[in-house]
Amino acid sequence: MKSEWNTSAIANICKVVTDGSHTSPKSVSHGKYMVSVKDFTPYGFDFNGCRQISFADYEKLKSSGCVPQKGDILIGKDGARYFEDIIIYNQDEAPALLSSIAILRCDEEKVIPEYLYYLLKTPSFKKDVKDNYGSGSAWRKLFDRLRKQPVSFFFYHPKPCLLFKQISIGLGKMV
Repeated sequence: MKSEWNTSAIANICKVVTDGSHTSPKSVSHGKYMVSVKDFTPYGFDFNGCRQISFADYEKLKSSGCVPQKGDILIGKDGARYFEDIIIYNQDEAPALLSSIAILRCDEEKVIPEYLYYLLKTPSFKKDVKDNYGSGSAWRKLFDRLRKQPVSFFFYHPKPCLLFKQISIGLGKMV
């Protein structure tokens, strides 16, 4: 049985590395949710008091990749809590995201979301991000760097990521 550590850029282990909408559709009283970093909680979003947009606007944003799927890693990238809000999205609601939130969708044949999530939350990774790229307009530089950021991961043949799935489940129970 062969096992090995691999190193690859985040863009190579994720199917999607993007952010939410750079336009802000008009709010409506009844529609679909649109969230920003202000709506983050430690485990998802608080939809109470959240903006709503029309179904037509929502469908446009969904077709352009601004709606997360369960298992996506979401990162708050603007404001005072810059790179502090990092979650694995598991809520049933599928809100549209504003550009203040980044989306990472792991290629689970290469890395599981839980492993990348815990790596992103390590103090050393966060320090590197904050020290080298700041916040606000520097996010574009960070976003490019994040795509290229090397990540080491364990590949266990014949079932990729099985060991890290077990480790990540155990870590999740500890927090």
